[in-house]
Amino acid sequence: MLGNDCRFGYDMAAVNLHLSYNFHRKDQNLVSSLAEGQAPPYMIIACCDSRVDPCTVLNLPPGEAFVLRNIGNMVPVYSAQSACSSAASAIEYAVLHLKVKHLVVMGHSRCGAVKALMGIEDDGSNRFSEFIEDWVLILKNASKKVKSIHKVAPFAEQCTACEKEVVNASLWNCLSYPFVREKMASGDLTLHGGYYDFVSNAFESWTLDLSCLNDVDKVQ
Repeated sequence: MLGNDCRFGYDMAAVNLHLSYNFHRKDQNLVSSLAEGQAPPYMIIACCDSRVDPCTVLNLPPGEAFVLRNIGNMVPVYSAQSACSSAASAIEYAVLHLKVKHLVVMGHSRCGAVKALMGIEDDGSNRFSEFIEDWVLILKNASKKVKSIHKVAPFAEQCTACEKEVVNASLWNCLSYPFVREKMASGDLTLHGGYYDFVSNAFESWTLDLSCLNDVDKVQ
């Protein structure tokens, strides 16, 4: 159990000084507004990777984004039986309760989760973990698509392609949630893909094609 003197290896005096000068004193009006509640326009689904904090990448101040981070910025397909899904509950809260206007799935370069996904044999003979593989395999179709299209490419290039394909697959899985489709059909929600290459410092973004919403059954 953590004691009151636990400092996580940080100088707490410096941390509090930073918060005081760079947040509370810098914009007291923002602090007062946030104290009343949150109304972020964005939900961002990003990776846990320590190198790509989404709010830092997108230069978003506190209160602008409701953020879900998991290994590989992955979204599982909707299931009424997924009562314990943190991703599903976060998406539901953001869309129905916070009423965000934009849902962004943000991938990144050198993603370890995607590398793990791409390295899994079709027969599962090279399992290496207790939990990671079961999680990343929710988007196994993304890796299969990339391996089919880029079969002669080097593994590193395949991983880069899959990093972007995972974003697209997660966006399509977002459409499997009925309340997401409803909000998109009414024009109250837009889905976006993003990809940050932190090595070259380049950011790409795109918006999901809405033509599929003419027939809701197509995205189920």
